[in-house]
Amino acid sequence: MAFTPASSVGQPAITAEQAVKGESIYSDYCWTCHGEGLRNPGGGTSFDLRRLKPEDYARFVNSVQNGKNTMPPWRGVLDTAQVDAIWAYIRATVDR
Repeated sequence: MAFTPASSVGQPAITAEQAVKGESIYSDYCWTCHGEGLRNPGGGTSFDLRRLKPEDYARFVNSVQNGKNTMPPWRGVLDTAQVDAIWAYIRATVDR
C-alpha cells in the first residue's frame, strides 16, 4: 500500500512500511513531547505535529535536524531515513 506523496520537491514517497517504521522511531524519540499517537499533550509547550501540511516537509526536516525553540537538535542522532520515516508516520496518520 502506498500513500499519495505530496507535491513538495524533495519529499520522499511515503509507503505503509515506512510509516510503520516511523511510528516505532516516533515512539522511541518523539512521543514524550509530541504525544502518544501524535496527540499533543503539551497545551502549547510543544508543536502539534498534526498541524504540519504536506508542503512543510523541508521545515520539518530542518526543525528535527537543527532543533527549534525548546526542541533539541537530532542531527547525528537520527539519520535521514529515520527522519523521513517519522514524516511518513505523521503523513499517514494525519492524511487518512
